[in-house]
Amino acid sequence: MNDWQKAVDDLHSACRDTFGVPISYIPSLKNRPLLGGVAHDLTGIFDEARETVSLMGGGSGGMETVVPRPVVELRQADISITPMEGDTVVVGEISYRILEVQPDGLGAVVLVLNRV
Repeated sequence: MNDWQKAVDDLHSACRDTFGVPISYIPSLKNRPLLGGVAHDLTGIFDEARETVSLMGGGSGGMETVVPRPVVELRQADISITPMEGDTVVVGEISYRILEVQPDGLGAVVLVLNRV
């Protein structure tokens, strides 16, 4: 691991330790039946209404819309499995289905969620 990657990893860890909340990550039986839907307890940074930009139509005639979506950020090193669309994340008493997985290329992943 180079110095830059180490600095980014340390920053991700500090943010998780400061702003993180307990979550349960449950792989979908449809996606991975061998994992049996067993919950993995993790710490992630949850944002109930992060603004995300959606492009509709594309090109010069397309429209941008800003949509508030719940998201959770995780360090990939903290997850023993690869996150997939359709898996479930439980924050507090609320269950969310993963709509989109967005790796940042630097060791973290943003999971765009939809309340179940």
